Amino acid sequence: MSQALQTQTAKPPTLRSELAKMQGEFAKALPGHITAERFVRTAQTAVALTRNIEKVRNPASLLAACSKAAADGLILDGREAALVVDYQGDVQYRPMMRGLLKLAYNSGMVKSIVVEPVHDADLFDYQPTRSDEPIIHKIDLKADRGDWYAVYAKAEFKDGGIVFEVMTKADVFRIRDRSDAYKTFKANKIKSTPWSTDELEMSRKTVFRRLSKYLPASADRDDRLHQAAERIDEDYTFDIDAAPASADAAPAATKKRGAGAALLKNVTPKDEARGRPDRQPDPEPVQDNDYDPETGEVYDDEQQPEDDI
Repeated sequence: MSQALQTQTAKPPTLRSELAKMQGEFAKALPGHITAERFVRTAQTAVALTRNIEKVRNPASLLAACSKAAADGLILDGREAALVVDYQGDVQYRPMMRGLLKLAYNSGMVKSIVVEPVHDADLFDYQPTRSDEPIIHKIDLKADRGDWYAVYAKAEFKDGGIVFEVMTKADVFRIRDRSDAYKTFKANKIKSTPWSTDELEMSRKTVFRRLSKYLPASADRDDRLHQAAERIDEDYTFDIDAAPASADAAPAATKKRGAGAALLKNVTPKDEARGRPDRQPDPEPVQDNDYDPETGEVYDDEQQPEDDI
């Protein structure tokens, strides 16, 4: 009788508690400079601030998304990486430009990286045969820069080598137009995509994806940089109407865990979600979402949050 009463009064598992149970598995995948405790704490905050969480259909997808972030060595703080609810109702993981740049610098061989769009009023001199300085880009911030027509990425190595990629807007849009989500957006089946709200940021990711092929591997046990860069190819299926606020931002005083929290109670993740971080519970390719500027994502690559390593 007593045992039955305890069973009836026991609190059902929540997504936060399931994340805590995965701490040991996250620890196996994370690089040494990120503790599992910090990773779980930040992931729990990200869940609390994720928009559209009430539309999640597969709560176990959260554990898979967090496992991918741990494997890449990125914190889910909305700056390095983030959690997003896609239009299919799954929680997805999205590496951000800041996180990708961090991984590139972790190789110890990169001196500088520039990823920028080029606008009509900019001075842009591109000569690929000029090996010492193939790209010269000058910006007059006092003038109206006009529309953008190209985007480039350039990395300089500490030994003096340079690698670069330049793409026209047409080049970028050919990739955009292959996106299933963009096609769905154009058919008015979803309300927005990052290509409509953050076109330049998506363009920067696209050209960086190409540049990453020439960058040295991250200085850790796995090639986290190229692993994370490969996920940019998954950036083309997006959310229902909006993406989450930065997990690093302070929640509003009136923020309450309502319908979304109720939906995610009584969740027992699938066994495969408890295994190795590189074993995902869903066999389908991950299709991620991006932020729009109003969600709180920080694109400033130089400003480091206080909790960053």
